[in-house]
Amino acid sequence: MNPSARLDINLQQLADNARTVTDWCNQSGIEIAGVVKAACGDVRIAHAFTEGGVDMLADSRLENIDRLRRAGLQQPMLLLRSPSPSQASQVVEQCDLSLNSELASLRALSATAEQLGKRHAVILMVELGDRREGILPGRLPDMVARIQDLPGLDLVGIGTNLGCIGGVRTTEYNLGQLVQCAERVEQQLQRSLRYISGGNSGALPLLLQQRIPERINHLRIGFTILQGKNPFTDQPLSGLNTGLFTLNAELIEIQTKASMPEGDIVVDAFGHVPQFEDRGDRIRGIVGFGRLDTDLATLLPRDPGVEVLGASSDHLVLDLTESRPWRVGDSLSFDLGYGASVQGILSPYVRKTFIHDAQADRGHRHRAVPRSVE
Repeated sequence: MNPSARLDINLQQLADNARTVTDWCNQSGIEIAGVVKAACGDVRIAHAFTEGGVDMLADSRLENIDRLRRAGLQQPMLLLRSPSPSQASQVVEQCDLSLNSELASLRALSATAEQLGKRHAVILMVELGDRREGILPGRLPDMVARIQDLPGLDLVGIGTNLGCIGGVRTTEYNLGQLVQCAERVEQQLQRSLRYISGGNSGALPLLLQQRIPERINHLRIGFTILQGKNPFTDQPLSGLNTGLFTLNAELIEIQTKASMPEGDIVVDAFGHVPQFEDRGDRIRGIVGFGRLDTDLATLLPRDPGVEVLGASSDHLVLDLTESRPWRVGDSLSFDLGYGASVQGILSPYVRKTFIHDAQADRGHRHRAVPRSVE
C-alpha cells in the first residue's frame, strides 16, 4: 500500500447519480442495468448503485460477480462480456442473464443449465457498426431457430453495443435498426421479447432529447453514473454530480530543471519515444504514483496551474512553474476520468477511502434540466 496516494470515492453522490439516471430512464419505460465493472467487485460501490434504485447489476468479470454474490447482493446479475464455453458453469450458477453472440457458448450454457436443473436467460447481441461483439442482422433467423432448440435457455432479448471499439455514436437510426431486428425475431418466435437493450451511456443523450426509439426498454449504464457526464462530449450532464473520484498524492520532489532531457532519446519502458518542448528551466514536481496506478489521458490536476508532463511506472512528473509555491510533503489533488478511476480502483498501491457526505466539496452538482443535454 502506498501511503502517499489516496483515492477518495464519494458514495453518496454516486447513489444520487444512480437515482437521477434511473428516474430519467424509468420515466420513459426503460429499465437499466447498473454497470459496476469499474468498481472491480467493490461491494460498497455496488450498494451505492442499488441505493440509487438500480434493480439489475452488470459486470464483465465473473470474479467481480462472484464477490458481489458472496457479499450477499441479491439483485439480478447480467454478464456483459460474452462468455466462453469453458465458463458456462460459472455463468449459469452466478448470473441471471448474459449477452451472447456465439452458438458454441450458447450450447455450453444450455448443457450446463440442463445439468443443474436451471434456466438461463440470454440476450442475443447484434452487430450494428461498432465492430465489437454481435452477429450480423442477416444471421438472426438462423441463430434464433438454433437457440429455440437448446434446452435450459430463454431468449429474452436482443441487444447491441456501440461506441466502445469503433467509436460509433448511438443514433436514432442504428437503434431503429435494433428495434427492426427485435420485431423480426418476435415474429419468428410468435411472442414478445422482454428486453430490447439499446446499449450503454451513449444512448442517454437521445433519451434526454426524447429521441430514443419507443421500443428500447433496457440500457446498460455505468459511465454516466460514475462520471456525471455526456460520454460523447465529456461535458457535465445537468442534474448529475461530477468529480466523484479524487486522487490525492504527496509531492516527493520539487526541483528546478531544464525542460529538455540531456542525451540520446530512446524508447521508454511503455514502448513510446518521449517528445519534449524546450521551455527553458522549469519547476518540476514528482508525486508518488505512476502508470501502474492511473491513466494519464484522463487525469486532470485540480490546480489549473499544474501541468502533467509524463509518468513512469511509479512517478508522475509535473510542471509547477505556473502554480502557487509548493513544498515537499504537500498533497496535490486530481480529478479522474473513467480510465483513471478504473486503474486507481484496480491498483493495490492506492489507498481507497469512501465518503458518504453529499455536500463534500469533492463533487460538483449541476442544476437539473431533465430533458436536455448540455
